[in-house]
Amino acid sequence: MELHGFLNLDKPLGWTSHDIVGRCRRILHTKRVGHAGTLDPAATGVLVVGVGRATRLLDYVQDGSKEYVAHVVLGVDSTTADIDGRLVEDPAQSVTAVSAAAVEQILPEFVGQIQQIPPKYSAVKQDGEPLHRKVRRGEPVDVPVRTVHVSSISVLSFEWPDLVLHVECGSGVYIRSLAQDIGARLGTGGYLHHLIRTRVGPFTLTASHSLTTLASAAFPAAWTQYATSIDAGMTSYPALLTDDSTSEAWYHGRSIRGSQDSPDRDISHVRVLTSSGAFAGLAKVEGDSGRNVYRPKIVLPRQ
Repeated sequence: MELHGFLNLDKPLGWTSHDIVGRCRRILHTKRVGHAGTLDPAATGVLVVGVGRATRLLDYVQDGSKEYVAHVVLGVDSTTADIDGRLVEDPAQSVTAVSAAAVEQILPEFVGQIQQIPPKYSAVKQDGEPLHRKVRRGEPVDVPVRTVHVSSISVLSFEWPDLVLHVECGSGVYIRSLAQDIGARLGTGGYLHHLIRTRVGPFTLTASHSLTTLASAAFPAAWTQYATSIDAGMTSYPALLTDDSTSEAWYHGRSIRGSQDSPDRDISHVRVLTSSGAFAGLAKVEGDSGRNVYRPKIVLPRQ
């Protein structure tokens, strides 16, 4: 039995995302495994693992919206912007506790399109190598500013110096940098003490499985009990239903015209379904004389 689909796992504390992939390969007895969206070892929560053909779509899962619960400690900085770094207090600065009202006042500044500098201790690559490796060797690094999107930030609880936030954002946002920037804006300093990712696209923490539970299951027989189908894992993208003739063109790698226009001009991709509802792949939406043309990006084998 070939395994194709997504696993929604609750990454445990202390594990790297790569560790999870290696463990899944051993549990499932297959090498074709990958993950969407790296979580630091100090973070827990949703890690989407793709298996078989689903690995080809992991970049698109990773581009989906995400939600986090972030525990930020104010009043002190960290060399890595999180709990794994060395805590640094400025002896020249007397830190005064800030009020909940002060926090609420500045949070809107971090919503929408914002400029962010990723942490130096991160997996962001420079010259093909992760920054954290260069930094640990003592090499200078130049981290470029990037534009990211934060949909919303709300305070779940606050009792100085512990600030717990709910964050909804797009791909590429570093919550460590967000915690550090909020601390800097408040004039207190701050670092990310713990992070829980509660959602990636349609994958939620409440529907996730623990690695321990997965390891105790008998595969491949238990696959359907734990896996999400490729189509169900791609529901962040609208569906384009094709007929027999357009399906044939699709499977030959040709662009197709759908029976309907994309419902939103901002939508960049659609998932392509055959007339029987089978997932056939992912298409890029391209406008042409008022009609949409759908160019193949990922074409999966016929089912």
